[in-house]
Amino acid sequence: MTEDSTGQKAAEVALKAATSVGAVAGGLTGGPPGALAGVAAKEVLDAAGSRLIEKIWERRRERAAQVMAVGAAQSNASIDRLSETIESSPELLALLSETVQAAMETPLESKIYALGGCLGRGVRDGTRVDAERLRVRGLARIENSEVELMALLNEEPGFIPADEQNEGTEPTRWLGWRRTEILEALPGFVDVLDACIARLMAEGLAIDAGVGTWGGGGVGREQWALTAFGKDCLRLLQAVTPNPAV
Repeated sequence: MTEDSTGQKAAEVALKAATSVGAVAGGLTGGPPGALAGVAAKEVLDAAGSRLIEKIWERRRERAAQVMAVGAAQSNASIDRLSETIESSPELLALLSETVQAAMETPLESKIYALGGCLGRGVRDGTRVDAERLRVRGLARIENSEVELMALLNEEPGFIPADEQNEGTEPTRWLGWRRTEILEALPGFVDVLDACIARLMAEGLAIDAGVGTWGGGGVGREQWALTAFGKDCLRLLQAVTPNPAV
């Protein structure tokens, strides 16, 4: 099988598991409530917009093939073997579906390898499938801004000022990054920091490490840090490995 045909087969398998063009088309034109919108959509698709839709689907197919190729490489299997293994397991089919869907929707290149790594680990070790699905869900809901913030939170936070420490003690670092320090490092986050933090917390990727400590927690006293789960997801995102050719 040629490299091109292997990539095409990977894309077809992945797309069948994740979504279908027919479902999208049905959503545009199906049902009385959507009839008028369907007519309008058809007029758009008959014009230049149809080319954009095709470009979107071409990109999605490419992403699907890429994540399948990465998953195969991570599980030390061929695309054929990977497909056979996944098709025999409802749990792996669910993992594939979520992985490919996330890959098709992201503009972030590093997520393709991270998501493929989750798929490969789940195929290689069946006891990890549920854990890998959690990682995929966490990765699916973050993009460049959240990843940039995660990279900062993964670094050591600053030192507590001397006047806030007990006299004579060794310099001590904060348990996590304070809001003011985050904005000093990432000034462009002034209007989006709360949204990014909320997303990381919702996915279990970050916590306010100051909660429950003296002088910690609460508005203006947060000490944001990655969880162990967050560190693992960031490690996947920062893995310097090129995507396999598909």
